Amino acid sequence: MPINLFNNPLSSIKLGADDILKGYIGNGQIFPNDTEITAAAFTDANIANTGGNTPYVVSGETGASFTLTGSSGATAPSGTQVIAVSPTTYQIAIEDQSETCDAIQRNSQIVITPQGNTVLASGLSNTDTIVQAAGPVTQTNNIGLTISVSNTVYAVQNIGGVLYWVGGNSGVGAEWIVTVNYTRGSMLAPPNSALSAIHTLSINANGVTNEVFNAVQVITPADPTGSPGQVNINSTTRGEAGSGVYSVKYRMQGSGTGQSQYVTFSAVANVWAPSYGYGCWQAVPSTVSSGNLFP
Repeated sequence: MPINLFNNPLSSIKLGADDILKGYIGNGQIFPNDTEITAAAFTDANIANTGGNTPYVVSGETGASFTLTGSSGATAPSGTQVIAVSPTTYQIAIEDQSETCDAIQRNSQIVITPQGNTVLASGLSNTDTIVQAAGPVTQTNNIGLTISVSNTVYAVQNIGGVLYWVGGNSGVGAEWIVTVNYTRGSMLAPPNSALSAIHTLSINANGVTNEVFNAVQVITPADPTGSPGQVNINSTTRGEAGSGVYSVKYRMQGSGTGQSQYVTFSAVANVWAPSYGYGCWQAVPSTVSSGNLFP
């Protein structure tokens, strides 16, 4: 590493009439006082959307120190780096965007910043870029999705001349059967996949005052997994078992005070994540609604 034996950096040193490029005492360089980084760049210009570690090579004088900073999906080694052997290769981690639908092509960058008495060689840029391929493009899957609602228990209350749906905690409350007709469309499961579902279907209930609804009965086609669906507050979800009719019975809840001027039911088809091997898809339509249902 250069050793500055003077108050100020040396700008030149001569022996007789000859310029001296470098001066040493023993193994220690005393001139010039700065160490130089002569090259810093990725070895590749492009990388796949799957990302991964990619080489970044720094060349220069022994003892040159610097930090590396990544951006746009690039993560560099942390801390101050010191050249012991030139050139030295550093592995830069580029984030995976192969499962990020519609991710754009990006320019992942590394900025090299000299530390202490280290400088960049004249004309050397402190920034280098590797181009990462774009993520998968979302494709459209035209599905069949319709919803119908039948009021099976008509429990209402007249409040100020306006009828309200009402709920109860003793099993007496307005009830509806919500039926969804679903057709899978042209999208197929990937080969050799243990998963047969394409979408996760969600049948939802909502009142004007966010009244709580209870899914009291789930009625679905035969499911190879034996699962009737997951019942949540105001919604029922399940992985579809193919084209068919999916139904759920909802009962409005409350302690004698639950009331809502209208209720709304909806069905949502969410495509399984790309990580399951399906790629990127958008169900069209993805949501259907009953609209507001008044007493």
